[in-house]
Amino acid sequence: MGILIQKFDKMWIGAIIGASIPLIVLIVIYVQEHIAGSFFSFLGDMFSLRLLSAFLRIGLIGNLAIFLLTFNTGFTNLPRGILLSTIIYGLCIVYMYIW
Repeated sequence: MGILIQKFDKMWIGAIIGASIPLIVLIVIYVQEHIAGSFFSFLGDMFSLRLLSAFLRIGLIGNLAIFLLTFNTGFTNLPRGILLSTIIYGLCIVYMYIW
């Protein structure tokens, strides 16, 4: 287990994981709703209806779960990357909420 932690305990891997979880949530919502348009038109509609920030907040809950799982299993740099991307998403959500 120690070699696995050393191999994957990189901040950039955590940042990629943290950035992809909210996007995966958006893709799952898009697929579940059987929307006829493209994914980018779905994002534009959600942004104009002010729903995109709500869906991204749901994705950040997934980031929290992954963060806690990696933090409690001995990783040190991986959770930092997840936290960094979560902060960036949080700032984007605040911007969308204010605007």
